Amino acid sequence: MKFIADEHIPPAFVAALRSEGYDVTAVSGAVDLGSEDDTILDYARKENRVVLSEDSDFRGADPDLDLTGHPGSSPATSTLNPTRLPPPSAASTI
Repeated sequence: MKFIADEHIPPAFVAALRSEGYDVTAVSGAVDLGSEDDTILDYARKENRVVLSEDSDFRGADPDLDLTGHPGSSPATSTLNPTRLPPPSAASTI
C-alpha cells in the first residue's frame, strides 16, 4: 500500500511507516505545502496513493471535493506519536 502523508502528519510518524516498509510520500515532497486538497487528490490518483490526513475534507466533509477515483483516505489524529506506539507497528494506528 502506498500513502501520501498530508502536511499535518508528523515526520517521525512518516519515518516510522517507512521503516516498516511502507511507501510513504510526504505532501512536501510531492506538491507545494499549503496546496489545495484537490491538488493532493490529483497526486494521489496519479500515483495510486491513499491519503493519510487529519483533514476531514478527505473523508467527505467538503461536498465540493471530488473523492472518486483514488485509493482512499485514512484518518489520522494529531496524537500520532511513534515513540509511544504499542507493538507491533506504526501502521496498526491508522
